[in-house]
Amino acid sequence: MIRFFIESVVKGLVDNPSVVIVQEIPVEGGSMYVVQVKVAGTDIARVIGSEGRVFRALRTASHLLAPGYLKEIVVDVV
Repeated sequence: MIRFFIESVVKGLVDNPSVVIVQEIPVEGGSMYVVQVKVAGTDIARVIGSEGRVFRALRTASHLLAPGYLKEIVVDVV
């Protein structure tokens, strides 16, 4: 559920939505997950935003949708 939310938001932000890859990686016991978001190098600034505002908003919205599910969100360049 969170993966699909993050994927749809990130694809709406970037110029190359076909490159976006979102994966859930279980952490210690499988009750919490790290969500890894991979985007093109030219789009990473759009996902992070000015002073990290977009990224923080995405993380906050994810925590509100599923409390206790998400440990962290990691953004990587494809």
